[in-house]
Amino acid sequence: MNVVTNTSPLIFLTKIGKLDFLKNYKITIPQQVFDEILLWKNKGKDYYVILENWIKRNNINVENVVMLENLPESLGDGEKAAISLALKKKINVVLMDERKARITAKLLGLKPKGAIAVIQQQMLNNKITKKECKNLVLELIKKGYRIKEELIAEFLQDMESKE
Repeated sequence: MNVVTNTSPLIFLTKIGKLDFLKNYKITIPQQVFDEILLWKNKGKDYYVILENWIKRNNINVENVVMLENLPESLGDGEKAAISLALKKKINVVLMDERKARITAKLLGLKPKGAIAVIQQQMLNNKITKKECKNLVLELIKKGYRIKEELIAEFLQDMESKE
């Protein structure tokens, strides 16, 4: 599956040691997102070193993109670049976790997916168990992943109903 991604899903999958969950995706990263990764790497953030090495090792496509001008100013440059690149390349799926960015992407006809959806897809593909899926999502939250309490409760309840 072709996807464009911003930084957040990549970082959170790095933090839980699950970048390999992206191996079946053909990933394109906007240059602005890669620049953000390099910026944080140069500030001594270990996860960004791991992520940069993974991007290089896996020959992830990094592309320059001119950002669309009509995107909300409240979005970060990486989010704007990911949405702009997805629209330019006609790639429907964008990996992003931030609520405002996901809403904007949906309004523009894109299908946003976050780190949790990537993990859940592994479960649906029988690569991990339901218990492993729940534990990985809880680990995301421990590592700083922000999600509304109602959404995590709904996710956990949905997981229980599938058992």
